[in-house]
Amino acid sequence: MIKAAVCGLGIGMAHCAGYLESEHAELVAVCDRMPERLASVGGTFAAGSMLVLKPLFEPQMLTRSWEEIGVRTYHSLDELLEDEEVELISLCTPDYLHARQAQQVLDAGRHLLLEKPVALDMGRGKSVVLAGAQAERRGIRSGIGYEFRRNPAVRRVKSLVDEGAVGTIHACSIYHYRQPFRRDKWNRWIQERSKSGGLIVEETSHWFDLARYLLDREISTVHAVVTDRIHPDFDYEDIAFINATFADGAILQISHALTGFDFSLVMTIHGSAGTIWCAFKETRKSALDARQTDYIANVAWGPLNGTPEEGRFETFGDEAGEPETIRENVKTFAACVAEGRPVPCTLSDGLAALEASLAAGVAAHRNGVVNLDAEPLE
Repeated sequence: MIKAAVCGLGIGMAHCAGYLESEHAELVAVCDRMPERLASVGGTFAAGSMLVLKPLFEPQMLTRSWEEIGVRTYHSLDELLEDEEVELISLCTPDYLHARQAQQVLDAGRHLLLEKPVALDMGRGKSVVLAGAQAERRGIRSGIGYEFRRNPAVRRVKSLVDEGAVGTIHACSIYHYRQPFRRDKWNRWIQERSKSGGLIVEETSHWFDLARYLLDREISTVHAVVTDRIHPDFDYEDIAFINATFADGAILQISHALTGFDFSLVMTIHGSAGTIWCAFKETRKSALDARQTDYIANVAWGPLNGTPEEGRFETFGDEAGEPETIRENVKTFAACVAEGRPVPCTLSDGLAALEASLAAGVAAHRNGVVNLDAEPLE
């Protein structure tokens, strides 16, 4: 069993749940700067944070101390790295710490699962990828947590694309409507562009990665318009509308809004022989569909110029929720490390998503198109 640790007990609680269920890894340590998160397994939730992750744990476990379940606690990454038993670290700290801490973990010879983004700029991102490549030669594995690649509904879409169910792909769209980011982060780091990268880097990078994964091709040009006028306590965009092209001429559209009261993620893929439509909710009963459905995700597909009756569909329950998907991604990563298989998402994938995201920010600032083939970002 690989001895695993989680650094950062916000979204890192989903990583803890993954290691606690893993057949290939054992959770032996956790690390956080907030004492209440180390006071008990449920300390993060007792403080009212990350409650969406709470159902991943049995209620009786949440009242126990970490030590009671055999998990050591640390207050800093430096302390954690002194624990020689730890072989794998999930790094779930604030975004602006990712590049430096990722290199620290890799240099210390520990396997690394890094939460996105890989860094906040291309220079540091490239340094992380280089450190990962050097560590790989020493048998140290690394990956980045774009967990939607492991989501069962997304994987169904991917299988349809790969099977040629809708022919040659020419267009993709991703529309995300959600509540604002939480305002209870440590030192409110997520509310500052210098620490989070802003909406486009912090979260829209998910959708660039997803588009690259589903279509198996690279982003070529990017154009974006944004507004930052809605949430004055965040110093970056509230809404981004992005248009992009792939190297083969296929087109991409992303709409991302932090102004919602509920959650909706809708993807479409348009091919020469048909279309795929995929929609996610955060809960089974959402106000956005009049609370009329009892599933988390629906994948539907049909022929070009077809009728509604010709459309096929497949629904997914709680297993398609984001907390469950993060947990499963962690379990998959641990299995890949243990068995020597390719990881779901590499640091290089993370760098490609970062480049597209930064390009969107540059395009919005310029009010013009950024051509990554002719003007790669440094």
